[in-house]
Amino acid sequence: MMEQLLDLLPEEHAGQIRNMKPEGLEEIRAGAGQPMLLRAGGKETALWPRIRQDQLEELLRRACRQSVYAHNETLRQGYMTLEGGHRIGVCGFGVMQDGAIHTLRTPSSVLIRIAREHPGCADRLLPAVTGSTLILGPPGSGKTTMLRDLVRQLSDRCHDRVGLADERGEVAACVMGVPQLQVGCRTDVLVNIPKADAILMLLRCMNPQWIAVDEITAPEDVCALERAAYCGVRLLATAHGDTAEDLKRRPVYRQLMETGVFRTVVILRADKSGYILEEQP
Repeated sequence: MMEQLLDLLPEEHAGQIRNMKPEGLEEIRAGAGQPMLLRAGGKETALWPRIRQDQLEELLRRACRQSVYAHNETLRQGYMTLEGGHRIGVCGFGVMQDGAIHTLRTPSSVLIRIAREHPGCADRLLPAVTGSTLILGPPGSGKTTMLRDLVRQLSDRCHDRVGLADERGEVAACVMGVPQLQVGCRTDVLVNIPKADAILMLLRCMNPQWIAVDEITAPEDVCALERAAYCGVRLLATAHGDTAEDLKRRPVYRQLMETGVFRTVVILRADKSGYILEEQP
């Protein structure tokens, strides 16, 4: 999997990474005119020479397997998902059409976020997940990794039916319909469908006991989760935030907390040293 990622990079930089063999690689950042930056184990390392803009274009062509058009739907939202659940964030020149973003071209920087499985990371948390649970944390704190392992364990250990709304393909990393990351044998996955639509589809069609969703970001997501909860389905979800009180200061998340759907909030520490468990009134 790592070799597939290195094949996307300019050879001079890929060779340096192969020689370094960095432990726990988390991110690869490449900006035009800047050195490539690696983040591993909470530390950052710069690789020279500076990245050229044409090298960024070639990186994206390789990631898209020479068919950028096929990935235009997600690229216009600023990202694309690779096999294995890795995600490439893209910044560049936006092309507008009829008042909406049509695509991104002339990339100026990319950020490759490396997906990793940590089976068993939810072992201690699982007994506390008896009802709808919200996982909070800053970017890079391991929210998606924790969500994935909870889904796997609820499915395989607890024998519960789980519906997974995996809009960006980062949780299960399905390829030709087959999850490349472990999400359990009783888990049904919908990929590349807006979260709100996927939640209602799973609710109508797959008879789930749990519905899991990564990164709540929009009011329609909240409405769909609330509807699922009223139908007796328990929920697992993630959101960016440091505390439950922090969420209440932001409109979308305030609406989420006011629904009273989530009775348990798990707050992941930024340094990945553990979590805080809060029961909501």
